[in-house]
Amino acid sequence: MKKRFSSPYFEKKRLTKASCRRIISFGHDWRDVMYLDVSKALRAPGEEIAFTHRDEIPPQEIFGDTVTFDPVVMTGFYSMMEHNLRIRGRLQTVAHGTCAGCFAPVDYQVDVPFDETFLRISREKTYAGMPEENETDDDERLAFEGSKVELHQLALTLTLLELPIRFECEPECEVMKQARQDNESHACQKELPDQHPFSALQQLLTKDQEV
Repeated sequence: MKKRFSSPYFEKKRLTKASCRRIISFGHDWRDVMYLDVSKALRAPGEEIAFTHRDEIPPQEIFGDTVTFDPVVMTGFYSMMEHNLRIRGRLQTVAHGTCAGCFAPVDYQVDVPFDETFLRISREKTYAGMPEENETDDDERLAFEGSKVELHQLALTLTLLELPIRFECEPECEVMKQARQDNESHACQKELPDQHPFSALQQLLTKDQEV
């Protein structure tokens, strides 16, 4: 079950694509990457073909905490139209971290939809109408060669973007609950003068009326 933060004490933030690139572990053995075979789509342009793809995400060091993951499962459909391969579906996995308050183990369900387009490229030639590599302004354009697509980077990015900036245990962590209450109480005290700027004068007028 997902747990997200609604208190200003722990802001509900998301990782950006740029921060994902900085966090990604470099210890992954790329020889073990599993590819999605899309040869069926190449033979039948425009036809949607169902697929199930499994991948592994190595432990990630995120803001000082180590997060591990169950095997990633991506299910959905892919189709080819001219030089563009569309892949859509859902990604599911479970992230294992520790509570930011009491340090208890936390399991966080990741279930995120995706709809991405990959450009099929060739080293031998440039397709008509396709810009050269040094002419494109989109550095994050997804691409593949041949009849197989590597989805590891996509799976990793989708998963990291779905994680909260901090984990919280279930049921509500007492440590974090107390921290939020203290923060809300402090915020109310700071707002009190702004909400009642003439409260002192009002008290004096009330006393005069009583006399």
